[in-house]
Amino acid sequence: MADLRFCAYQYQHLPLDSLRQRWLEAEQHGFDVVWNCDTVVEPDRPRHVMFDGPTTLTMMAAETSRIRVGTLVSSLYFRQPVTVAKAAMTLDHLTDGRVEIGLGVGDPSAGAAAAGVTWSPAEQVARFAEFVELLDLLLRQEVTTYAGAYYRCDAAETIPLPVQRPRPPITVAAHGPKMLRIAARYADGWSSWGGYGVETEQDFYAVTAQRAERFDELATDFGREAGSIRHSVVCFPPLTPWESTEYFTDMVGRFSGVGIDEFVLYWPGTWRDEPRGKAVLREVTTRVIPQLRKAAGT
Repeated sequence: MADLRFCAYQYQHLPLDSLRQRWLEAEQHGFDVVWNCDTVVEPDRPRHVMFDGPTTLTMMAAETSRIRVGTLVSSLYFRQPVTVAKAAMTLDHLTDGRVEIGLGVGDPSAGAAAAGVTWSPAEQVARFAEFVELLDLLLRQEVTTYAGAYYRCDAAETIPLPVQRPRPPITVAAHGPKMLRIAARYADGWSSWGGYGVETEQDFYAVTAQRAERFDELATDFGREAGSIRHSVVCFPPLTPWESTEYFTDMVGRFSGVGIDEFVLYWPGTWRDEPRGKAVLREVTTRVIPQLRKAAGT
C-alpha cells in the first residue's frame, strides 16, 4: 500500500483573498495535497462565483511552498492533451516538482452544456482513453507524434521535460468498468467517490469496496502491483468527516480496510452547517492524522 495521505479539496468559488488564506491554512495544517476543480460553473450553486481552475492553480502554486498542488480533475470537457501537458510541465517547474495531475471525464454539472459538449457516454470514455494515453506520452518525452481517433499531434514538444521523472504523478477518477480499466493501465493513483445516487454511508463503503476489488483485479491483469497504485476516496456526502474525531478515525479505518490510502476532504462547512467543524479539523490535523500516519508506518 502507498503511504497514507490526506488532501484538502477547495473549489475556487470564494474571493481570491479567501482562497489564498484557505490554501495557506491547508499547508499549515499539514495536508499533503490541496486540490481545486475544473469547471466553468459552480456545480452546486447557480449564478455563483467560480474562478478558472488552471489559472488559480498557478496562483495556488505561487502562494504555497511545501504542499503539493493539483486540479481534481482536469476535465475532458474543457481541455486538450497537448496544452494540459504544457501547463503541467510549466507548473512542475514553478513549484520545483510539487504538481499532481488529476484526470477525469468530468461532471456534467460542471458545465458540459455551457461548453457545448454533447458526446455520448461511449464517446466520452473512448476520448478519455486517448486523452490519458497521449498525456502520458507527452509528459515522458520531448517530442511526441500521435494519431488517434479523437486526438492527434505532430511533433508536439515538451521542452523542458517536467522536474518530476518520469513525469508528475497522474490520478485518474473512475467508477465504471471501462474507466477503471483506463486507470488500472496508466494511473499512479485511482480516485473514487460514492456518487449522487449513493444515499447512505453503508452504501458508500460498500460501493467503494466493490470498485477497489475490481480495480485491483484489473491492475493485476496489466501486470501491475495494485498496492503500488494510490487508492483515493473523495469524502463526499453522505460522509461527514468533520462530525467528530471519533467519526474521522472510524472512517479512515473502514476505508483503509479495503485498500484506500488517500482521503480527499472538503473544508468544514462546505456541505452543511457544522458548528464544531473547524475545531474538529484542528484536532484531526494536529493529533489524529499524526497518530494514523504513525500506525500506518508513514
